[in-house]
Amino acid sequence: MILVAAINSIGAAPDNSFESVFIKEFTGFQTVKLSFCADSAEKQLQICQPEPEEGLLRSVLKSSDMSGPLLKLQGSGDRLQKAVRSIFFPGRERKYENFLLTGCDGITYFPWAVQIVDVYLPALGWEQKLEWIRKADVIVLYGSEGQESKGFTVEVKRLRPDIPIFMEKAGPYLSGPLKDCLRDLFAAYLKNRIKIKEVLEEQTTERQIECGKAHKLAERLGVDLSLVGSVCDESGYRITRCGLGCF
Repeated sequence: MILVAAINSIGAAPDNSFESVFIKEFTGFQTVKLSFCADSAEKQLQICQPEPEEGLLRSVLKSSDMSGPLLKLQGSGDRLQKAVRSIFFPGRERKYENFLLTGCDGITYFPWAVQIVDVYLPALGWEQKLEWIRKADVIVLYGSEGQESKGFTVEVKRLRPDIPIFMEKAGPYLSGPLKDCLRDLFAAYLKNRIKIKEVLEEQTTERQIECGKAHKLAERLGVDLSLVGSVCDESGYRITRCGLGCF
């Protein structure tokens, strides 16, 4: 099963950013660096619609080697959504099973990934990213341990009392507790993907599932509906009778 994490950055990142250190500490990830262009009139690809044209991924590809450790994609948000999803369709050759999405609003465009929010203080206007705080799986905070960091932590804990927050120092390594937390998040994520796939295989004789049943599956397993859609992408299941754009 694939593992996908998305980095959502608030504030100006230094050279020793969380992204650069993560790549050194967690080997085996392909970094997918996304650059957003002007918005497009295209609608988000629905799983119940046909797969995108074969040339979609190459149309936004800015890297010379799709199998290398760094894959650069550039395009509108809609096209990047489709292109990233198409990477995981069955039948496409992949060298990697672990992916790190960067340079993007992962919480909006790729809600089925593990969501890491890294904050670089001073982060003016971070209050405009409250949706990121509400939906983050972990928050990594960089800055001096002063009033600003304490104030930020208090406000975040008011919104999300259970959210893990790690105060990190800029440098070549991540702290042990943060690495342990990330490993736990990744293990839980993979466990959920496996559970979803097992239920799909038990409940369906064909490679398709009705939208209503997908909703019930997500509710039964206590997972986000978008994660069910992502597993359907990876496993080749078509979602039918979906007229509301659920996926």
